[in-house]
Formats: sequence, C-alpha cells, structure tokens
Amino acid sequence: MDRLPYIRFSTDDFEPGDRLDAWREAMAPMFETRRPDEAPGFRGAAFTYLMGPLALGGTEVDALAYERTAARIRSDYIDHYLVRLDYQPDRPQGVLRVIDLGQAVSLPPAPMYCLCVFVPRDVMDAALPGAESLHGLEIDGPRGRMLADYMRSLTRNAPGLAITDGPAMADSTLAMMAACLGPSRDADARARSVLDATLIGQARRHVDSRLTDPALDADSLCRALSISRTKLYALFQPLGGVARYIQQRRLKRIYALLTGPTERRRIGDIAFEHGFSDEAVFARAFKREFGKTAREVRAAGGVSAPDPGDAPDTNLSPPQRMMLWGAWMSDLG
Repeated sequence: MDRLPYIRFSTDDFEPGDRLDAWREAMAPMFETRRPDEAPGFRGAAFTYLMGPLALGGTEVDALAYERTAARIRSDYIDHYLVRLDYQPDRPQGVLRVIDLGQAVSLPPAPMYCLCVFVPRDVMDAALPGAESLHGLEIDGPRGRMLADYMRSLTRNAPGLAITDGPAMADSTLAMMAACLGPSRDADARARSVLDATLIGQARRHVDSRLTDPALDADSLCRALSISRTKLYALFQPLGGVARYIQQRRLKRIYALLTGPTERRRIGDIAFEHGFSDEAVFARAFKREFGKTAREVRAAGGVSAPDPGDAPDTNLSPPQRMMLWGAWMSDLG
C-alpha cells in the first residue's frame, strides 16, 4: 500500500554550526526568522504529510521569532491558511490559532511545539467563506477543543493512511474546520473586520479569475465589489496597492506557465495575454519581481525539488528534504 507522501527533516542531520542556517533556509519560503541570541545548540525538527490538497505537519524547534511581512507576501507564492495547535507549558492541551499567510504575521521569539494544517486559500474559502477574519485569533471553547482533538487524532493515524485516503481525509478535515471555526457569538463585535476580510477575499478571487482580462483595473474591481475607490485603495494598501497587486498576480501566473512542461508559446505572447502590451516593460517587471529574466526561468523550468514519488524520504539528503518541503508549500493545492 502506498502511504501518504511524507517528509521529515531535522537540524540534527547538520553540523552544529550549520543548524540554525539550515532551519532558516527551510523556513525561507514562508517566513523570515530571527533568533534572540546566536548561542550554540540550536535544534529544530519538522514533519509533513500531504493529504489531498492539504498538508498536515508538526514542528518542535528552539526559540525563534517568525515574521511574514507585506513585502514577503507580495514576493512569494504562498497563499494559504495555517491552522496551528501550539503546546505551551502553562496550557498543555494546546492553543489553537488561525493564521492567514496572505496577511502580515509577527510571532515573538519562543520555543515552538505545534501541530499544523496548511490549507490553500481557495480550498478554505470554499469551505469557510470569510476565514480571513479569523487571522491571529485564538479559537477556544468546546469547538476549539474539538478541532484540537481532531488534529491530534489525525496526526496519530496519518502514518497508517494510504495515499488514496488523502482526499477523503482532507474533506473530513475541511468539514471539521467549517463546523468549529464558523461564526461565533461575538460575530457582531467583529462585523467590520469580517466585512473587510470578506471583501479582500472576494477581490483576490476576482483578480485571479480575470488575469487575462485587459480591462482588469481598480475601476472594474470597484464595480464588481460595489465599493468606492477609497474603500478599495484602503483594502489593498497593505498589499502594495491595487495596480501593484494585479501586476504581481499576473507575473506569478506567467512564472508558473513558464515553468510548466507543456507551455511552448512565445514569452511575448504569454505576456500580451496577461495584460502587458510592451515586451520591454514586461521584461523589466519580471526581472524586478523574480531576479531572473523570463528566458532564464523557462530554461530552468525542468530543474526543481525532487518529486515525492521519486524516492523514499530516507533516500533524500538533509538539504533535499528541506528543499522538498519548500516546494510542497509552494505547490500546495
């Protein structure tokens, strides 16, 4: 029986002086990390299972500060929710939180012992509309405890699950999240934040569904969302502005196409399809966004992290395991 795809990595596999840098490199696809001091003896370990469109994992690591800035959000491909169960000395049953990786995150330095589920934005939005409003909140009470218990049970049983079980387990997990994270009795107090979160979610989906529409701009978004330009600009200010966000999403779509095995059109034709009428302007924007030209990205398209089906986890070197984890997070969904 083929098991769920699985990866585990630990800084124990590196020389002591390289362990902190190795962990930072592993987290780099998602977070910038900072240690309060550079004392020796750093240790971190993590595991992840791919479960249909979701990823289930856990981390045990010494104290680090984690930050996901607006600049990082604009520059990477990670657009997921993170449902995290943190174990703390004074709360051994864990503290459940939701983190929207499309919003800024700043976690103070502390040891981290947690379970987590990564959910792509479109998958979560379909199961739980308005999930953006849960960002940073602690989920307590009976429903929070039920979801925490479910995450612990899922982690215990994941080693015995077949890869064919993944989609069904993902559906069950999403149903459990929808039941436990849905609107609570303090919804009225959060009405404004829920509305704003819902609007930005709708705006993101509208943009992504119309990346090849030459008429996609601030005015079309205002009409689609029935809001004023002032409100729209306020919503997109943390993301660098409306025009910048649209351009970044188009560039990321083009990047994904160029690295795909079946895309053979001229780069200029792909750029034109995605709203760039001037190839020189596109070339400058692409190089500024990714640090490489579109030709370089296309040429390197076949070079990627090892596929989980290529070899068992034990056959991968420690750096390959960390690279594979970053690839899984980027490609999740």
